[in-house]
Amino acid sequence: MIKRLFDRLIFGGLLIATLQIPMLADHYLQYLSGFYDATTKQINAYINNAHRHGFDSAESMIDALLKENSSIVRVDAEQKQLVIQQHKELEQAITTLSTGNLIEKALFMFNPVRFDELQRVLRHFKLGIPIDFKSIVICVAIALGLNAVLYLPLILFRHGRQRITRAAPSHT
Repeated sequence: MIKRLFDRLIFGGLLIATLQIPMLADHYLQYLSGFYDATTKQINAYINNAHRHGFDSAESMIDALLKENSSIVRVDAEQKQLVIQQHKELEQAITTLSTGNLIEKALFMFNPVRFDELQRVLRHFKLGIPIDFKSIVICVAIALGLNAVLYLPLILFRHGRQRITRAAPSHT
């Protein structure tokens, strides 16, 4: 009876934890969307500035600024390049978080490279249950799989002990 209760508690904890992944992905997406909007406005300002000064694109303006003698102008151009690169990375991240499957989203969010970003997202994260049926089904399946994986060593240990007990000669 205690084993069954323990098993149910483990499964319940795993289910609650896995149900948070879709919620966290949505929260993460909202967090990144704010950065995306800000960098989009900044890049649009670069493009407008480039066109006003006779450049075809922001990139061509930045290339010209990188060739300038003044170090402050080159540093500013490098910062502009960084914003454009961040914008491209944000586009990929938003695509992953909005269209990817649950595993892709989890791999993206829990990537050690993004640990600081995940911590910032988690500061404002509130536990919840997703209302998306597909997410719930996937989370239940993942929780069942994790539960089985956690019990696999115990099952193998018991199976091995039973084989040893049956194979041992009796001393009667």
